[in-house]
Amino acid sequence: MIDHHLRLCRTGTKTLVVSPDSGLRARLEQLLATIGCRSDEVARPAHAARHLAHLSTDAVLLDLEAGDDGAWEAECRALLSHNVVRAGAIPVVVLADSAGLATAARMIQLGASDYVSRRSTDEQIVERVVLAFSGRSGPIASSASLGDPAPKQQHGMAGGSAASGSAGPLLGRSDAIQGVLARIRMVAGKQTTVLITGETGTGKERVAQAIHAQGPNAAREMVSVNCAGIPSNLLEDEFFGHVKGAFTDAHQIHIGRFEQAAGSNIFLDEIGDLPLELQPKLLRVLQEREIHRIGGVDTIHVSARVIAATNADLWAGVRDGRFREDLFYRINVFPIQLPALRDRREDIPIFLHHFLDCFCRRERLPPKTVHPRAEAELLTRPWPGNIRELENAVETAVILSEERQELDLNDFPQQERPAASDPPRRIPAGGELGHKTLVEQFERDLISRVLERTSGNKTLAAEVLRLKRTTLVEKWKKLQQDAETCPETV
Repeated sequence: MIDHHLRLCRTGTKTLVVSPDSGLRARLEQLLATIGCRSDEVARPAHAARHLAHLSTDAVLLDLEAGDDGAWEAECRALLSHNVVRAGAIPVVVLADSAGLATAARMIQLGASDYVSRRSTDEQIVERVVLAFSGRSGPIASSASLGDPAPKQQHGMAGGSAASGSAGPLLGRSDAIQGVLARIRMVAGKQTTVLITGETGTGKERVAQAIHAQGPNAAREMVSVNCAGIPSNLLEDEFFGHVKGAFTDAHQIHIGRFEQAAGSNIFLDEIGDLPLELQPKLLRVLQEREIHRIGGVDTIHVSARVIAATNADLWAGVRDGRFREDLFYRINVFPIQLPALRDRREDIPIFLHHFLDCFCRRERLPPKTVHPRAEAELLTRPWPGNIRELENAVETAVILSEERQELDLNDFPQQERPAASDPPRRIPAGGELGHKTLVEQFERDLISRVLERTSGNKTLAAEVLRLKRTTLVEKWKKLQQDAETCPETV
């Protein structure tokens, strides 16, 4: 509910709405008024300078949709270069549709604080603006700072750190990640056991952090245990602790992780690797909410909420006898499935520019950019290692580019792909192969490949090819019609 944000909005806050669409400006003004925020309106970014100069604005909501006006992006860039924006005094939230993701990512790199989709609900738009007021932009930074590699006044979309070892932050505006964020919001304030699943590198630990950060126990530290990183003979002691004299080297009492997490959350990473002999004891914790220290007789009540994660197919483990079925049902109370990066390709530009910004700041380098052709190629890669692989690729590219400001494709590690045969060439019935025919064949093959890689998503394909969506649709339709009149010969 929008009322939830009223307490976060300071009295007298003011937002400057910048859009060529008078209807949108009026809608946003009414929407912001519901949380007690006053609004000024201007039609172009160039008209916003006088407001910023007098610091009469707490935040800017900048519409990136301006039709074919080529000067619009230049004005947006000028606005973001204004001294109060660059100093972090006034946050800028950009508003764009799915076709403008690449532009939005560039705006973030230039200093915008956050991005919100034109398809967002009123609640989501209000949330982004309120977070900008409070200086906590980003999908999970709204509830906790996850630590950038180099602190900055400009808050950005980060909400997390590059090189953090946890697959980067939870960023993006794809439907897939929005569904994940919605489930996080639903369960964060509950004591329900959560199971996070997904491929390696998709950000499962980030989801656990977000659940903890948005819950009532955020002030207490979340306790994490990597079930695959601790020898099986030590894991029980790590979980439950021991009393003095429990074994030869037990010279003093040891408090286990479940006790340490009292009143908070305990994150059990790689739960699929939990030794079979320890699984009944974890099951008892989940059923009875109590533990016994090794060598002890006292029953200790456990108040920690369990958040588990795995990249394994736990049900396959149940079938194979490696994972208890009753434990599976106990931890799979509220499942959250993280999408692979290949299933949310529209978020790749946002991650790409975020990691680039983070690594440049970490290495104290001037800002770098990515050549459009390189970005288009990166958008089509399969990324089997998901966000972590993309993060590592960007770090490599930053190093290899040395003093160059623009990264090209050769700076990024090459992914191994199965060799593909050359596409068949269509030869006119008359046997004469002219320049126009060759160009049409090339265009047809290129668009076909990109559409295949984007699973038929024409909006995403148009972005990869740097075309307007309407241009792509018309061109593809014409090429298909021409192909029907040009029989293929072998």
